[in-house]
Amino acid sequence: MNFTFKQRFLVIVGIVVLAAICLPETVLADVQAAESADNLIKESLLMTLAGIFLIGLMLNLTPCVYPMLAITVSIFGQQSETSSKSGFFRALLYVVGIATMYSILGLIAALTGGLFGSILQSPWVLLAISLLFFILSLSMFGFYELQVPSSLLNKLGGARSAGLVGIYLSGLFVGIFAAPCVGPPVIALLTLVGQKADPFYGFMVFFVLSMGLGFPYLILGTFSSLLQKLPKSGNWMLWFKKLLGIVLVATGCFYLSLAFKPELTFTLIPLTLLIGGLYLGFLDPVGSKSAAFRIFRYIMGATLIFAAIYSWNIGQKPTFAWQPYSSTINRNQKPTAIYFSASWCIPCLELDRKTFTDQEVIENMQKLNRYKVDLTNYGSEESVKLRRKYSISGVPTLVFLDPDGIEVSHERVVGYIPPEVMNPKIERILTNSPPPEVTPNQPEQVASEPSEISLIADTASIEAGKSFKLGVLFQMQKDWYVYWKNPGDSGTPPQINWSLPEGFEIGEPEWPTPQRFDKPPFATYGFANLLLLAFPVSVPEKIENLTELEFKAEASWLVCREICIGQQGEAGLILPLTGQQTETRPEIDAETKAMFEQTASSIPLPEASWKISAKHDSRTVTLEIIKSEETSDSESLQIDFYPSQQGLFRHGGIKTRPVDQSFEIIMPRSGLPLPEKLHGILVIQNQGESQGKGFIKVIDLNL
Repeated sequence: MNFTFKQRFLVIVGIVVLAAICLPETVLADVQAAESADNLIKESLLMTLAGIFLIGLMLNLTPCVYPMLAITVSIFGQQSETSSKSGFFRALLYVVGIATMYSILGLIAALTGGLFGSILQSPWVLLAISLLFFILSLSMFGFYELQVPSSLLNKLGGARSAGLVGIYLSGLFVGIFAAPCVGPPVIALLTLVGQKADPFYGFMVFFVLSMGLGFPYLILGTFSSLLQKLPKSGNWMLWFKKLLGIVLVATGCFYLSLAFKPELTFTLIPLTLLIGGLYLGFLDPVGSKSAAFRIFRYIMGATLIFAAIYSWNIGQKPTFAWQPYSSTINRNQKPTAIYFSASWCIPCLELDRKTFTDQEVIENMQKLNRYKVDLTNYGSEESVKLRRKYSISGVPTLVFLDPDGIEVSHERVVGYIPPEVMNPKIERILTNSPPPEVTPNQPEQVASEPSEISLIADTASIEAGKSFKLGVLFQMQKDWYVYWKNPGDSGTPPQINWSLPEGFEIGEPEWPTPQRFDKPPFATYGFANLLLLAFPVSVPEKIENLTELEFKAEASWLVCREICIGQQGEAGLILPLTGQQTETRPEIDAETKAMFEQTASSIPLPEASWKISAKHDSRTVTLEIIKSEETSDSESLQIDFYPSQQGLFRHGGIKTRPVDQSFEIIMPRSGLPLPEKLHGILVIQNQGESQGKGFIKVIDLNL
């Protein structure tokens, strides 16, 4: 079968569009924070840039850009007036002009995207971005046009005799001012790059887009005679414009889902593709007179429908739904499970992602009434009421009730348990079977308050004008821990409110070097067994009519092991006032003095001999750590870095590896914009040491 040039052209275009359908998935996957280090490996920047190149290529098929092919090539001169080599050079110069403009746009969007990215967590900002994409998509469906003065188009088209500078300047401005259809996709990509806040990424995205947009000009400028063989522009090109509109609508649905309910992503985007496939493939009358394009349209519509079904299927997580807890529980002659969880709870995440995604657990849990209680705000009035009602010591806790509403106490789950332990529990509840003599992985019963606080000072008396330190002492049961100022992948640091005598001022806490607690794929930072959090206190120069001074601290904190328990407490301390003329002052007891000295020795200090340099891309930050000259044996060293700023990294994926005479620490990013400087604690220790020495480091990321 012989195909005409037009038919061959449509086949090529079909392949381009088919490949570009995956653009929403590749671009959105690159914008979203990957959920684990494994996902980081799977993400492909090359695939993302390939999709953007194809989108740039597709933009030439829209009705307001396609005619520019002929107008633009006229800038290079007729073939009779110039050789193919000269035509190629002129076309290349023109494309470089297009690339310059778009690359600058991408770079500016990335450099100014820090504020944008930092406020992107607001539902109202996400909603505004969603509306922006929807409004831009309306242009692609013909509801409005971004018109450009005809005089400018005539000037650009009349530049046949322009010199090299004129050709470059024509390319510099033609992409923005002479291509209304390009406007919405460009603004959409500017939004995405602004969120990424990575200058290199922004430059590359728009450079590749401009290469896709300018590629036909490069070919046609070299071989101007091909213009006579191009299919004539017509209504069929409106179809491609609407296809780009579907892409923008899908992206808008993604941000709309983030604003209200992320789970809707896997409903709204497939629905958009389904409706787009039905309309563009089988209902839109555009191009119906051409048999070749009609067949092509059917194929593309079916492809969109298939993509909708496929994206729907991959978006359905193999788990089950929980009903929000209410005071009225539906008995319906079935046992009931009540799940107490919180957003800061690492064991809760383990249950959600490991146990509750097991197929057998899903099947068994679907035979129960299921209710979920969110205890994120652990100290709220409602949370306290429910914790008292069901005797909840911490989260996660799973309470099972029989059909009569009586708890099956021996099957209560406290902390994380794997699927192989969960399934027998549910089966015993369903069959009303007695517990085995020895229940595997039976969670240990814990006290409702496995930690307590007290207030101590590094002095036994106060002298006017002389500062001292107050310390909040957290004492935990064995192996329990509280969080550092950056909790890591989950948790919250202790919160303390002070009540001080008039004129006294208290400074920021002096955090000791933390410890790392791993529960793959998560990691948290904190302090096990004991933490003395010291606060410097400024004392006024004059203290009148007082012989004793009272200090109070109200604290709320999380203490964790296999479960997390939120606690609140109040501690007080009364110190006598000593005059400056007093010859002897009372001394603090030896135990308190030793605790302050030990804490002071573990507070990180500035360190200059260990040099750190940083490099980063859209996925990771890599620190190169060069050992000091005084360190002779690199093989015996263990290097750790604790980022101080919250939310920047997936801490469970942070890895350290030796490289020659240095070390590399690779930290997967969470998706939030990076600050100009990265603060953190570098911990250096010999292997076998329980706790190394911490050094405060500030790393310039050269953003």
